[in-house]
Amino acid sequence: MCKNMPPIELAIQFHGHICPGLLMGVRAAEFAQKYLGVGQDYDEELLAVVETDACAVDAIQAILSCTFGKGNLIFKDYGKHVYTIASREQNKAVRIAQKYGALNGSEFERYRQLAAKDHLTDDEISEKEQLIGVLFEKIMTASFEELFDWREIPFEMPERARIHGSIRCDGCGEGVMEARAVHTDKGIFCSPCATE
Repeated sequence: MCKNMPPIELAIQFHGHICPGLLMGVRAAEFAQKYLGVGQDYDEELLAVVETDACAVDAIQAILSCTFGKGNLIFKDYGKHVYTIASREQNKAVRIAQKYGALNGSEFERYRQLAAKDHLTDDEISEKEQLIGVLFEKIMTASFEELFDWREIPFEMPERARIHGSIRCDGCGEGVMEARAVHTDKGIFCSPCATE
């Protein structure tokens, strides 16, 4: 992925297509950068705590470079379009919450109906593409205040990610991160084997 791309292009390339959720993530990520006075993360200077596994998170990963692999993307499965972005260097964090109803309206509803279908007719494909253009305009030109609430919050930064060695699970024989292994009187297990 080319780091010199505009943020929206980074997000689309990473996500694979354009959709309203991705665009909301673009708006949230760009706002966080501006609010915190930061660019893309290089080595865990930024941390993102996301409370959903929806499309917007891909924009946050692509634009802010907060990822599971680097250990600076933390997922909390709350089903909320809420993103907390923190900067170690600025010692500051902002919590960004999508406003309830921000993506309401007939165009958004129709887009969701089409997106939920397994197979679209040619007319529906065309309609969906036209809707994306309309929704793109609505989301990208709306004031940030129309889409999100935000506030600076106190935030205790976790330690930087550590690299752990792997050990062999006595159940399945697969490698498991030492820090995640379950030690019992019957042996050392990965979490799935330990619960069997």
